[in-house]
Amino acid sequence: MGLLGGLSGENLAGGAYMCGDCRKKCIPAKDLNFSAMTVDTAKALMAAAEANKRKGAAEFRATRQFIAGAYHDRPVLDVDEAHGWFMNASTKDGWVYELDDIYSFCLDVTAIPLTEGEVYNVNLHPFPQLPACTIGQKVVDAKLKIWLLDNELGVDMLEFSLLPVIAPDETQVQSAYACAQDFYNFMRSYRMAQKQRRGK
Repeated sequence: MGLLGGLSGENLAGGAYMCGDCRKKCIPAKDLNFSAMTVDTAKALMAAAEANKRKGAAEFRATRQFIAGAYHDRPVLDVDEAHGWFMNASTKDGWVYELDDIYSFCLDVTAIPLTEGEVYNVNLHPFPQLPACTIGQKVVDAKLKIWLLDNELGVDMLEFSLLPVIAPDETQVQSAYACAQDFYNFMRSYRMAQKQRRGK
């Protein structure tokens, strides 16, 4: 197994062991109970992960991108509208998720009080659906959170950082809000089309 493989591996049911390399090949679900998992179950999780990555590499074609101030010209989220898939473009981890599996989403914002004499001129009025920033405070963090139904990768929630970690400026905050609003509008249109497809 090697030193690193031994340290980052998992004990499976029945005394079996999964090395660190195989652990990295599993689906990205965070709550996997390896101690109760058989070797066959572990192999199935690895096969599901491999099939997902292969699908993403061979078939995913981004037709829409959501870009925020944290990344300037780099997208945060890629969408393949033809297949109904999306990927985390900021981490480039290669996992493919179904748009149909999204059941909720929100913009989670952290704000802190302004220091004495500090001026903050960000204009959030064009985004009434999104969290407001109280007078006398400034936005220092904004994350787009997406919750998923049961899916092949076992992931319950995805989190996309829309602002840089250190001292985001007003322009970046404005861009983060625009990105979130763009995603909200896209999902509204997608869900309307989804209902029409299902005849509801």
